[in-house]
Amino acid sequence: MPTAQSIIGNIKPNTKIYRIFPQMRFFSLFEERKNALLRPEKWDDPFENVFLKSQVPLPNGETGQFGFRNDVYGQCWTLETASDAMWQINSKGGDGIRVRTTVGKLIDGMRSVHGKLADVSCFIGRVEYRSEKELKAFGGEMITYHPKEFAIARSLLIKRKAYKHENEVRLIFVAPKTTNESDWVYEYEVDPLKLCDQAMVDGRVSEKDFSILRRRIAKWTGLAENQIRRSSLYTPPENVMVYMR
Repeated sequence: MPTAQSIIGNIKPNTKIYRIFPQMRFFSLFEERKNALLRPEKWDDPFENVFLKSQVPLPNGETGQFGFRNDVYGQCWTLETASDAMWQINSKGGDGIRVRTTVGKLIDGMRSVHGKLADVSCFIGRVEYRSEKELKAFGGEMITYHPKEFAIARSLLIKRKAYKHENEVRLIFVAPKTTNESDWVYEYEVDPLKLCDQAMVDGRVSEKDFSILRRRIAKWTGLAENQIRRSSLYTPPENVMVYMR
């Protein structure tokens, strides 16, 4: 399966995407050289993974559950370039660092460590936002998607309209074999310098502290200083004139 067929929805390999990491997690990405995905149960929205956790009618008239419901992991990114909501949610202490990459770099990095299994385990897709009525309707049609792994990934790309501001893209891993109940995290090796082409510091960090932090980031990650920026989202506009009539 070509990389393009691992991409679901209205995004392309060169589409830029963003994720805000806490500082400690940002530095550990470069130190440990591993990217981590979580089971959807750890996400905030109680509707996450609702389809795979739902009851399924069986041919004998009874109901059961998908046996592979715990074998899926995801990581959330966004298409938003300047969103106060995303900074407030993901950088509550004002110490977040936003990583920029592309859809192609992210999915290729995960596919590269899985060989032939990448075709049935590695996906990335743009989230669709629907009403609760539409969500329930989707539950009745999701089993028509083939193959099974694609259907699993597709089920994690539907979300309630209340979260539309997140404008999400999700990296999804469908484990090729059954995982343990305690396996909440899935990690894979990654080259952070190939993945990340820009690091942006929370704009609530002062210019003085940013100058120090930028040198620290450059030293410990190998990123060039011109790749490390400070968000201007919270910088007051200059030279604003109000004309009286």
